[in-house]
Amino acid sequence: MTSTTAVAGRAWRAGPLADDELAFLRAVLYSSLFDYPLTLPQARETLIGSRDTEAGLLAMYYSSPALQTLIDYRDGLFFVRGADHLVEERRRREQARRALLETNRGLLKLICAVPFTALVALSGSAAHLNARPAGGDLDLFIVTRGRHVWSVTLTILLLARLLRRRDEVRVNFVVADSALPLDAGQQDLCCANGIVHLRPLIGGSVYCRFVDANPFVERYYPNFEANAVTLEGFAPSARAAAAKHALESLLGWGPSALAERLCRVIYLRHLRRRAASRPSPADVRLTPDCLELHTCSHSASVLARYEQTVQRTLGILNADC
Repeated sequence: MTSTTAVAGRAWRAGPLADDELAFLRAVLYSSLFDYPLTLPQARETLIGSRDTEAGLLAMYYSSPALQTLIDYRDGLFFVRGADHLVEERRRREQARRALLETNRGLLKLICAVPFTALVALSGSAAHLNARPAGGDLDLFIVTRGRHVWSVTLTILLLARLLRRRDEVRVNFVVADSALPLDAGQQDLCCANGIVHLRPLIGGSVYCRFVDANPFVERYYPNFEANAVTLEGFAPSARAAAAKHALESLLGWGPSALAERLCRVIYLRHLRRRAASRPSPADVRLTPDCLELHTCSHSASVLARYEQTVQRTLGILNADC
């Protein structure tokens, strides 16, 4: 079967692939940009623009000579054919990342106990357990309870500095729970993929609210279903949770509002200077409700590479037809 389909805004002939096969190929090709083989559940969850079951996906793979020409499946992992070394590489990176999480468990628990943090989630390579051992970054996505994004951000960065972990911790995105829908300009495949792979440490129900507030995620990943599960061992103890709640009540809208304004004045000038000197200033948002600090964002280049990879791969198939 020959089909024509739209990928990231472009139309390409998919050669011998049906649309559901192409969705599978696209998922594997996107993950290949990060040298990340997919398990069967991950492949199903990240099918781009298509729905299927795990059993259906596996049956489709084994019945498609075209897919088997381009994708290999070994040790429970799907990857671009010829990249066998990534099977062991994924395991090595997972071990290194788990060790990093364990090393920073105390700091992460403190961050989760910071007043007005409603959701603290790992993002980027930390969420995938896919960073190289030399990377060492813990990227965090945070939702605050109310308009406390600036004071929460500065508190977390101060904690990291006091514990000499400032180089490991990156607070990339902080948003108030009153401003969960993302701007139209952010609603692309790269952002949807990042949301799908967030791993909450606390605030699983808030994560579900965030996903529900951004229906574009479902358009890209119709198989994905957010759940309220959090990683074990990072939530504050009952005593710490009670202290957190008491502090939030004590600070109220008076002292906390004043602290928020002061933190914004102190930090805004520094962030603006830093953003202006970075290659992607458009990916920095400094508003009362949101701090997006991807000052070195690679989303545009990732999407461009993805389009080129899909086009090149489909070109190979079309040449063989």
